[in-house]
Amino acid sequence: METEVRLPQFGMGMSEAEVMQWYAADGDRVEEGADLVEVEAEKAREVLAAPASGTLRITAQPGDVVEVRTVLGVIVGDTP
Repeated sequence: METEVRLPQFGMGMSEAEVMQWYAADGDRVEEGADLVEVEAEKAREVLAAPASGTLRITAQPGDVVEVRTVLGVIVGDTP
C-alpha cells in the first residue's frame, strides 16, 4: 500500500511552501509519527510527521517550492 505525503495548508492565505530538508533519505525505512520533512511557508517552518510506516520515495527535493496539496513523497508500506 502507498501513502502520499502531501503539503498541507497551514493557514488560510498559504498557497505554497519551500521544502527545506528531509530527515530521511530516499529509500530509507520510516516509522509512522517520526519527523519526516521540514517545510517553510510564510517564514514559518513546520515539520511534517510520517503518516505511515514503510519505505520512503522522495518526489520533492530541498529547495523546491511547491503548491499546497502537492505530493512531497510516497511511503510504500510493508506487504504482509
